[in-house]
Amino acid sequence: MAKNEEVIFSSEEPRSVQEIGDFLIQIGEKLKEQGFFSLTQGEKQIKIHPEGATKLEIKYEIEDEVKHGFEVEIEWKTGSENVGRVDIT
Repeated sequence: MAKNEEVIFSSEEPRSVQEIGDFLIQIGEKLKEQGFFSLTQGEKQIKIHPEGATKLEIKYEIEDEVKHGFEVEIEWKTGSENVGRVDIT
């Protein structure tokens, strides 16, 4: 964790592959339709609203040849704008 990083919401729980797929689809649909989604855990709810210069980071890793991990991360800086997308022509 970075020096000035504050964890606002964290969850780690067992789910089936189908449940994970449904969860990711729900996030994708909410982002596409509304530009945001909300996470709720008990009484705690947080609105995730990426804006400005957003970045998608995808990482697949293998640890000790047994443990596999796939991470999807969306980052953005409040108040910043996209400077343009690089495309292949």
